[in-house]
Amino acid sequence: MDNADEDDDIKLAKASIGLLNSLEQDIPKLLYKSALTGTRSKRVHTRVKRRHLDHVVNLIEPFQGDPQLLDAKLKTILPPIVDAYLEYLVSGERKPVDKHVNLQFAVCNLLYTLCKVRGYKIIVAFLNNEPRFLEHVLEALEQYDSGEDTSLATWQVPYVLLLWLGHLLLAPFDLSSISAKSPQLPGSAPEQDLPPLVHRLLHIGRKYLHSSTKAQDAASAMLVRLAIRPDVLPLRLADRWTAEHLPKLTQSASNTQNMYATLGSLRLMVGVASASELSHLVPDIYRPCAAAFDEHDSSALSSNAVAKKLIVKIFRNIATLALRSVATSGPLLHFLQTTDVLEDVIDYLLRSLSDKDTPVRFAAAKATSLIVLELDPEMAHDVIQAVLDSFKEDMPRDDGSLDFSTTNALRWHGLTLTLSHMLFKRSASVQQLPDILIALIAALQYQQRTATGSTLGTNVRDAANFGIWSLARRYITAELLLVPMEAFHTKQETIIQHLAVQLILSACFDPAGNIRRGSSAALQELVGRHPDQVHQGISLVQIVDYLAVSLRSRAMVDIANKAARLHSAFWPAVLAGTLGWRGLGSADLPSREAAASSIAGLITSAQDQITILQLVGGHLLMCSPRDTELLHGMFLAAANVIEQALAGDQDRYRSLLAFLPSLIQHVDILQEAIQDFSSRTLRSDLSASMARYITALYKSMMHSESPAVDGERLKGLDSIVDKLLTRHEESIIATIPELVRAMLALKRARSLPLGNIGVQTLSKRVSIDGAMSTMHSAGRAIALGALAPCYESSGMNNEKALAAAQVLADLLHAMNVEWRVIGVKAIQLIVETASGADAMAADVADVICKAVTHGLNDYTIDERGDVGSLVRLQCISCTSKISSSKAFNDHPPLLATLKAEIYRLSLEKLDRVRLSAAHCRYQHFNLLTNPSDVASVSSRSYFEAAILPTSPSHPHQAVLEGLISCAGVGAENVLQASREVLAVYLSSLTNTDLEVQLSLFTTIMKRTLDDPTKPHPALELLAFLLDMQIPQRLADSVTFKWRNVLSLVQKSHHKSNDIPKILAAVHVYAGLADVPAIRGEVLKKLISMLKTNPYPRVRVAVAETLWMVTRDQGMMGVDWARPARDNAGVVEGLGKYVTV
Repeated sequence: MDNADEDDDIKLAKASIGLLNSLEQDIPKLLYKSALTGTRSKRVHTRVKRRHLDHVVNLIEPFQGDPQLLDAKLKTILPPIVDAYLEYLVSGERKPVDKHVNLQFAVCNLLYTLCKVRGYKIIVAFLNNEPRFLEHVLEALEQYDSGEDTSLATWQVPYVLLLWLGHLLLAPFDLSSISAKSPQLPGSAPEQDLPPLVHRLLHIGRKYLHSSTKAQDAASAMLVRLAIRPDVLPLRLADRWTAEHLPKLTQSASNTQNMYATLGSLRLMVGVASASELSHLVPDIYRPCAAAFDEHDSSALSSNAVAKKLIVKIFRNIATLALRSVATSGPLLHFLQTTDVLEDVIDYLLRSLSDKDTPVRFAAAKATSLIVLELDPEMAHDVIQAVLDSFKEDMPRDDGSLDFSTTNALRWHGLTLTLSHMLFKRSASVQQLPDILIALIAALQYQQRTATGSTLGTNVRDAANFGIWSLARRYITAELLLVPMEAFHTKQETIIQHLAVQLILSACFDPAGNIRRGSSAALQELVGRHPDQVHQGISLVQIVDYLAVSLRSRAMVDIANKAARLHSAFWPAVLAGTLGWRGLGSADLPSREAAASSIAGLITSAQDQITILQLVGGHLLMCSPRDTELLHGMFLAAANVIEQALAGDQDRYRSLLAFLPSLIQHVDILQEAIQDFSSRTLRSDLSASMARYITALYKSMMHSESPAVDGERLKGLDSIVDKLLTRHEESIIATIPELVRAMLALKRARSLPLGNIGVQTLSKRVSIDGAMSTMHSAGRAIALGALAPCYESSGMNNEKALAAAQVLADLLHAMNVEWRVIGVKAIQLIVETASGADAMAADVADVICKAVTHGLNDYTIDERGDVGSLVRLQCISCTSKISSSKAFNDHPPLLATLKAEIYRLSLEKLDRVRLSAAHCRYQHFNLLTNPSDVASVSSRSYFEAAILPTSPSHPHQAVLEGLISCAGVGAENVLQASREVLAVYLSSLTNTDLEVQLSLFTTIMKRTLDDPTKPHPALELLAFLLDMQIPQRLADSVTFKWRNVLSLVQKSHHKSNDIPKILAAVHVYAGLADVPAIRGEVLKKLISMLKTNPYPRVRVAVAETLWMVTRDQGMMGVDWARPARDNAGVVEGLGKYVTV
């Protein structure tokens, strides 16, 4: 619900000061060399490190979200960049070096990034416009264009330099006076007669006009700026371009081989058509463009989004120029009067408002508003009315409520944006405001659900925000107060108050973060521009703050409730908004949960409670069983309200009981909605909300004597509960304990049979279902665990409790791992429910603890991996509950067993299991370090705390078992840390204590022989200890049984095909050969392996070990990977090292 990027603007606002300061400091360092001591002058860099440039660019990029934050520093950031580049141009040093870029590339990259973030018009204003630099910039672009810096070819350089040239062309001097250098450039005879500088500018501009990059934009702007200069205008360059480029449009309609060249021609015509100095060319431009983009044309050009956007701009410029010529006489006025150009342009723009491409709709909306601004009031009224009529055609209503299911979302976006632009330019008359506001308020609520489940309409609501913001800004209070309220179907007194309410709902409940922030900004504008017109206006804008509404959960619960309490006019609107598509009808689950919490927060009295329950009940009666999302929201809201009433004061409790008959009527809706558990039903979490609602009903009925609570209704609820108990989804499982406890309490209070929640019924069904290989009816196991201590007043000290515990303990032996996890969860419920008891029967405690101990040793592995870890994790959680329960205090041996298992698991190689067990040790068994994440249980300090004994009851054997897991074959960081701590600890022991530890290790090794997968880690750890020469301290001991160790190692890989395990055993043999008592037997075993082992890799390892032990030179130069018989002679010679 709360997208990660919705708080980015808050983070940017906080970080902006630091970013701007870094930018101000780093740009001079990037561009200038450090000044010598005692001098004030700085020299510009000729080359810049690429990583330094990337660093500065990365400081600018974050401001795209809020570019106005840059404005405060533009005056200090841009001048050094501009000055450095001009100094660089004059110096003439431009040779690049590997891993470096020249200053031109760096400066243009920085300026382009600033243009991208803040807009090129603002950045260009900071560029130097002294005429003396025009030729320097032009030469730089010509040299770049000639391929001087091909290794750094990038379009940012020509883009920035063309923008700069266009800025320099504002110089009020004739271009012929700036430069007389004759260019050696190709061109037609008329072009050769042009002034030299004009010719050069024309050549470079036409070169980039056909570019496929943004340099095309800058080139067209520069060429138009050149053509309309007073000294160039007589040369009639624009006339030549019109004659040259317009025929391309008709050709491109059928031939699109060079689309970029055609787009370049269109961009140039956009500029020409916008210049009043070139208005005589308008008729010549309009006719080919209109023909190329005819309504019935389906060519590639007329379907290109960029081309359509450009043609919209051309038509806009033509229409505005023609309208402005009405007061004058000339060919343009004649063209306007003798053709239908204005009507045709407006018609084309209105059709473009529903174009499939967003940039086209944006351009058409803005163009329409600009044209309306130039029209006479009567015709402007007609155009606006045409837009409003389009709204009305596409605004069907169903029972007085807006229905957008059959509307065209693209059309709505274009129309809303057009009205918003008209309001921004104050083109609309006050008389048309009612219809405009009806459209904008509808657009502010626009959402359309597609067949695939996605939603459309965010851009429509965004445009509506812009429109309301523009209205508040451009129209005075007196004008808005003239708007009649009859057409708005609201109880609000004025349109300003009505708009404020709509903006509150949008700011609090809209699914999109930018819409919520936009509505907040519009509300602030409305309140600020029209004081004393909105109830509690200042307090309202402080609550519905721009930054506060970024997180939807906070906006829906906290801000909505605070706003509703400000004034009685807001409470009904907020409630209605919570019940709508933005609240309980939201598409996502977290939003519906937040809306349900918000509804509960609106209740301040018993009357509020009744009002909300009535509204929710009415919505439930009208809701289709297929609308699972809305049903989920409604049931969840009703459950929240009932739960709050049960925990509230007496007035609310009595009003709930009085309203209970109406609530009971919803049982039929529940039964109809739960006919099947479809994927949509489960995805919407409807079943879980129904469980919560039924739980609340059971609790309400405990003290009700209403005749509406009859047996049939209760049977209906029982059947629904029985269906819920057959499910295993996590969301449903979480609601079952409270549900069945409330159900049991009601049945006991009314002396009703327990039915499907009786101990025998549940035990029998759980036994049968648990024996199956598939998961089914997991809810019954959870119900049994929740109810086991509740069947008898004696809690867990009775036969029923023992029977229930035994059935659940048996689940720990189920084939299906999921059943085992459910079994542990159910046992944990028993422990939690009985935690307040002073004691628990010994046989029940024994069953529970043995089951948990079994689960703590579950190492099942299948195609998914170590699935047994799921059982171990749940058992660790259960052990934590057992350790904190008073009921188990009388069973120390059972607790000691569990403690040892937790110690072992706190040293397991699997990170998440080790972390969970470490948490348990910290909470209950005095672990000195508090683990917070995986890294904290993988450090040396953690292993010191977990391994080193701190009390006489330290379970050494359990610790060693855990170490075999993590220090045997764990991850590298865990392996190193744990082995280091273990080696230091064992090295610090006396020989007597060391012998105790190694004897324990031998005992553990003996137990691992039963499972072929377990000896390998033990062998790896023993090999490491032997490498550290720690066990060799007992080489002369007469009490330590070295032959037992050797025998265990031999048995661990007897007839094994596990090569890594065999190699680990060979590694152990290398260390055991240092022990005199068994050296001969070790060598004998190694020689035997050299003769008989079928794996070349193993024979090579054995041979290397034998050579390290014997240093027999006869083994050198032998290929031990060859079959054993090929090296039989050498092997026989090794027999001399075996002591007889």
